Amino acid sequence: MPAKKIELSQFLSYILHPLLIPTLATSVLLMRPDLYTIIIPGVLKVWYLSVVIIFTLVIPVAGVLILLKFKAIQSVELKQRGERTFPLLIACSSFVALLYLLTGTNIPAVFLYVIYSASFALLAGLFINMAYKISLHTLGWGALVATIIGIALRIGNPLPGLIIISVILSGMVGYARLKQNTHNEAEVYAGYIVGAGIITFISYLL
Repeated sequence: MPAKKIELSQFLSYILHPLLIPTLATSVLLMRPDLYTIIIPGVLKVWYLSVVIIFTLVIPVAGVLILLKFKAIQSVELKQRGERTFPLLIACSSFVALLYLLTGTNIPAVFLYVIYSASFALLAGLFINMAYKISLHTLGWGALVATIIGIALRIGNPLPGLIIISVILSGMVGYARLKQNTHNEAEVYAGYIVGAGIITFISYLL
């Protein structure tokens, strides 16, 4: 049997999955020491990136695989709205646990801002999903764009490169979800609006 060909849209959906956003954002920020005022030792960078990967990627993915093993969900792609509830609960719990772990540490505020933003976006996705199948991909990337803009405003650095790249990637995600017929246009655009909106609102509160 020939191997199944992976289409570009499917590939983009995988590599730009919302669960990868905290890891991608943290990795980029760790390479930008100009964005925070303290020097972070190499060991602390490795530790921080490791816990981010474990709590925002490994644990949520493991939860999905366990649910799939016990047939609580039909596939890892979570195409049905009803299948998303437990995976989202697991992910939300793991993100909140990470925030609790980081409380009182000397991690620069810019990194915590990313995790807080991701957590609030995920919680918004959980509650909205109870009534409407919003695109979690575009919700996550919409939130990231708003987060980067928020960081730029807070530190007084326009960060044009990061903003442009994040906007382009968010557009590619929207294209991928529409191309795969995983979501309709309303669900994709709702994701962008909710993701960016919730982070913009929270930015005024923090």
